[in-house]
Amino acid sequence: MGLTGSGRKAAVLCTAVVLLGSLALPAGAAPLTGAAVPALSVPASPEIPSPEEIAAAKASESATADQVTRIDRILADAASAQEASFAAAMQANNAYGDALVTLGIRRDAAALASAKAVSAQAEQAKTRKQVGQLAGDLYRNGGLNPALSTFVSGNGEVLKQAATLEAISASRSRAFEAADNAASAAQSLTAAAEDANRAADDAARSAEDRKVEAERANAAQAKAVSEAKAQRTVLVDQLASLKNTTVALESARVDALDHQRAQERLAAVTAAAASQAAAQAEAAPNSPAPGAPAPAPDAPAAPTPANPAPANPAPPAPGPPAPVVPAPAEPAPVVPAPAVPAPAPAPVPAPSPAPSPGGSNQTAISVALGKVGSPYFYKYGGSGPLGFDCSGLVQNAFAAAGKYLPRTAAQQYAQAPVHVPLSQAQPGDLLVWGSAPDFYHVAIYLGGGRVVQALSPDDGITVTDLTWMAGMQLHPTVARY
Repeated sequence: MGLTGSGRKAAVLCTAVVLLGSLALPAGAAPLTGAAVPALSVPASPEIPSPEEIAAAKASESATADQVTRIDRILADAASAQEASFAAAMQANNAYGDALVTLGIRRDAAALASAKAVSAQAEQAKTRKQVGQLAGDLYRNGGLNPALSTFVSGNGEVLKQAATLEAISASRSRAFEAADNAASAAQSLTAAAEDANRAADDAARSAEDRKVEAERANAAQAKAVSEAKAQRTVLVDQLASLKNTTVALESARVDALDHQRAQERLAAVTAAAASQAAAQAEAAPNSPAPGAPAPAPDAPAAPTPANPAPANPAPPAPGPPAPVVPAPAEPAPVVPAPAVPAPAPAPVPAPSPAPSPGGSNQTAISVALGKVGSPYFYKYGGSGPLGFDCSGLVQNAFAAAGKYLPRTAAQQYAQAPVHVPLSQAQPGDLLVWGSAPDFYHVAIYLGGGRVVQALSPDDGITVTDLTWMAGMQLHPTVARY
């Protein structure tokens, strides 16, 4: 088997997995979401050098340097392809999870509509019986209710008899009207129940389609990882041969280069968010700082919380203090950004997060960390107890803290009361991936450049270095509850 063919296969496979991501979120698959998240682009990977090219390159120093540069570029492209293929699989998993949420909503609506229809049909049957009895009485008495016979016998008190006759006639009219209304209601509610059940059936078919796509994307991503590992082994061997070093040394160098590129991407996203926040603060000096709770409608637009007690501003998150957005008032709760990457993150699961608004986000963090090692589980809703998907974990963790968040990643971001730049993220904030408004992944920030998240069927619930996911459309603004 030729090396060149292996390189082509890995590159084509990664590209195919990413293209699959563009099918992840069809219209109507999830409530309150829009178009699908755009597929991430994958750089085309050059072909792996042949053994003959490696041997020829060793003849001169310049040729050796050219081949080393070439191989380094191939490895960098492969790393980017891996990020993109992983993101595509996450998109497909999220689409399936959202489809299951939609299915649950529509099934609940169908059950409620069916119950209303059954109740209306019972009421219709009751009024139909009453009208039948009334019609029978009228027929047997020549069109006159037996109750009226005493009033037409000529026994005097004509006005009183006429008033009573009018009341009985009105009662009979109401009975017919009630029967007519009940019939209309039963017909309308039955039609509504049929529509709701058809919508539930459509949602079930859509969820099954999304399930197939998620399974296909996960399988393709796993295969891409396997192919990339094989490709990397060959390339690292070639580097060691070209440079007369060891495979271990070249592998460590390649890992360091990958980590450096990831750090640069995260730093770029963080810096862009900080710059945008600073520009907004400069353009609107009287508006609240990005990290401040929204003031009441009549309150002055100042960056202070509703309770101006000095203990309210949160202390800095782990990492050297580096305020990004100048606060127009002293007690503004703008939290300095943690350094990216953090110089010395605490061991997993022992973060030391700063208190969050409401004082209960630490509880959410603790609950999520307590589930580390549990499976990622998007089937049947992903909201426990068998396992969680990304937004199911977030919802469950915050519910334990007394904060009830919506179900999907997009909704959890959109409905947060406060949004701040990534550079000002505090422990307990929600980080999202994708393009607004259709975010495909959500994680809980721990501080120190780490997140806890339900990552994938292979990885389960885990704590992850944020730099590793910086190239997967990490959103520059975070949500705070």
